[in-house]
Amino acid sequence: MNGDVDEGDAILAEVRTRIDALDDALVDLLAQRFAAVAQAARLKQPYGIPPLTPRRFAAVLTRVTGRAHERGLDSEAARRIWEAIHDEALRLEARVMGGTG
Repeated sequence: MNGDVDEGDAILAEVRTRIDALDDALVDLLAQRFAAVAQAARLKQPYGIPPLTPRRFAAVLTRVTGRAHERGLDSEAARRIWEAIHDEALRLEARVMGGTG
């Protein structure tokens, strides 16, 4: 069975390298996105704008799920991913704005 694993590793090496590079790019993009979220939180704070703005998030979900569909991705999977990203963004905004998030 160990030979099967070795063969599988060899067969998948190229695609795994590509996946690893894409993962790195996603992390880099998330870092940029969260830096922008922190900037938004700093801009919101003096005006008392809350971290959660439901209308904005609804618009983001509509745009993202539409783009996912156009690109052949599962829209519901994209929605779940963006909901997780949004939850983390809210925690970051709360921290930046001095909350407990």
